[in-house]
Amino acid sequence: MRENKAMKKVFCYVLAIGYIFYAALIAVPVVNAATRVPVLRSSARLYRNVYDEYASAVVIDAATGKRLYSYLPNRAWPAASLTKLTNALVLLDQRPNWSRRVAFSSADEVGGGMLTVKNGTRITINDLFYSSIVASANNAAMALARTSGLGVRGFVRRMNSKARSLGLKKTVFYDPVGMDPRNVTTAAEMSVIARVAFSTYAIRRAATTMIYHFTTTAPYMVKTIKSTDRLLTRDPDMYVLGGKTGFLYESRYNLAVKMRTMDWDPSKPPLIVVVLGAPRYSGSFASAKALANWAWKSYRWISR
Repeated sequence: MRENKAMKKVFCYVLAIGYIFYAALIAVPVVNAATRVPVLRSSARLYRNVYDEYASAVVIDAATGKRLYSYLPNRAWPAASLTKLTNALVLLDQRPNWSRRVAFSSADEVGGGMLTVKNGTRITINDLFYSSIVASANNAAMALARTSGLGVRGFVRRMNSKARSLGLKKTVFYDPVGMDPRNVTTAAEMSVIARVAFSTYAIRRAATTMIYHFTTTAPYMVKTIKSTDRLLTRDPDMYVLGGKTGFLYESRYNLAVKMRTMDWDPSKPPLIVVVLGAPRYSGSFASAKALANWAWKSYRWISR
């Protein structure tokens, strides 16, 4: 009789442990390393960032584009300088001569962040490209469009065609740099653009450059530009695999970033985070980091 009671106790303990283990598995959605598709849903939509607010946000698995988190993902929002990622993709389609020097024009001065240069100053396409991505210089991005051989209007048409080719329906561009608030996108659609852009070597290299030095001619000057992405330049926890910031008064602070942990923990693979409409510059980075940490804690990546 005592043996039967003991056996029942052991059985109950094993059953309880098994139940707890099963409950733990259910509580954490799984992302398979082969298919990278979450097989269980989480309460991600209920999550709001404790550090800041934002108009919309999306987190995706960088390998597959699978959405892991979203908050108003289809809300149309001014793209601001995130526009420059599509600018860069269209430029690369033109197979530019990186060493060709072009002269700045007064038509390139559209306001906002810019390189401090005089009209007629000559700079290589490569240095304009880095200035556009690293420092988010509007006159550099405008010069790239103007001298692309398409003209500014033709370049913008190609940008809209690029968006359509990626299956994007709400992303629309009216200028090539992001100063026009009619340039709109959504967090979901910008995550698609960011995934393509940060997987492209030339863009990824520029978008992970903290400091860039170059020289101009006519007149000769040595210029130094710094990245606008604080996760790249100041955060000791995140390894940035590509990042782009954006700001307009109409959009507030936007950010698209691809990142993983600094220790390259295999259980925390690369994610792409898009945050639109953060009210503070620092808040856009805090939000992106908190969302990435949330996703890494909320999902498990396993291998078959």
